[in-house]
Amino acid sequence: MFNTTEVYVVAHSLVPGGRHYEKGLKELFADAFLKVLDQVGNANLGAIYVANAFSEVLQDQSVLGAYLADYVGLRRIPAIRIESGDGSSGIAVLEAYNMVKAGIYDCVAVVGVEKMHDVVNVKLNKALSTITDYEYEGFFGVTPAAQAAMAMKEYMIKYGYDYEDLAIWPIKMHERGSKNPLAYMKKQATLKDVLESEVVADPLRLYDVAPAVDGSAAVILCNRPIKSDAVIRIDGIGVGAYGTYLGQRDSLTELYSVRDATNMALRMAHVSINDINLAEVHDTYSILGMLALESMGLVRLGETPRLLSTGALDAGNKLIVNASGGLKAMGFPGGASGMYELALMVMELMNVKPFESLGRAELGIVQDMAGFDLISTSIILRRVS
Repeated sequence: MFNTTEVYVVAHSLVPGGRHYEKGLKELFADAFLKVLDQVGNANLGAIYVANAFSEVLQDQSVLGAYLADYVGLRRIPAIRIESGDGSSGIAVLEAYNMVKAGIYDCVAVVGVEKMHDVVNVKLNKALSTITDYEYEGFFGVTPAAQAAMAMKEYMIKYGYDYEDLAIWPIKMHERGSKNPLAYMKKQATLKDVLESEVVADPLRLYDVAPAVDGSAAVILCNRPIKSDAVIRIDGIGVGAYGTYLGQRDSLTELYSVRDATNMALRMAHVSINDINLAEVHDTYSILGMLALESMGLVRLGETPRLLSTGALDAGNKLIVNASGGLKAMGFPGGASGMYELALMVMELMNVKPFESLGRAELGIVQDMAGFDLISTSIILRRVS
């Protein structure tokens, strides 16, 4: 018998990332939202949370939730936009979870949507730079890529790696993406490809960067499942913060907000990090994926490149990391990134296409993060039937 005080993911959808020039923000929202609505039928939907980072800059639009709800004919349902940079989705899921857990609503939809293209590069770069502290960083030209490059350099020095060693992340993510029809980057990459790609911010290269895409994904959370098979429950959810600019940080190679969010989620779920079978981490830049794994406790500090190169984090092992190819292969849809990760994790746990080959897994964790370790969420999902 299911406990009605629990929170279940009863529907999911994902619009693959791309340059969707034929669709605006409203159409992308509708594509993802209407699919999950169709899956639940007459569920008592109380609210919609919209995860979006950049609509004021890229679409000149605020009060986004209300206009998106109106577009799908639901102007009487509260639709609230959540903005926390590229970590918006995790915070939106946290808010929706709390609403269902508290009994305020039976069901809540969460939709991540971002329209990154249809603007010139200078405008897109301006939007991305709003993730940095403008007064201390953005004003002087510091970008998220520059922050990641500094962390990568520090990691290489601290643990004695060459860049060639760290290139294993994009190589592995491209390999996974080549097997995933939902991925934006479906081609494999060689070491030669990575090494010959453009330097973005030394030592960070183009292949280390998740490509910006237009995209959307959605889930519906309810206080009871709507079917008896492949039931996915949220067992733990945590949030952590380390809200300061890069120059004030104690370390560039540990993500404190990620560590705290993960520990909070583990305590709530009453499990150990060693119980986790699947992980989807927020690899907007390859180094951030590595740091996330280590800060979560899934991998020992400084060990990620070695484990990746031996295949220890591939399918068929106790822990499988970014089976989808991560954001590196799926694309980076801004504030919708965490919703991509969540929808993919649901599919992985349900063992449905394109993840049938993963085998039956019970516990998965999704890690979302805003900027460089500013605020993070970790969500632990369990397949209960």
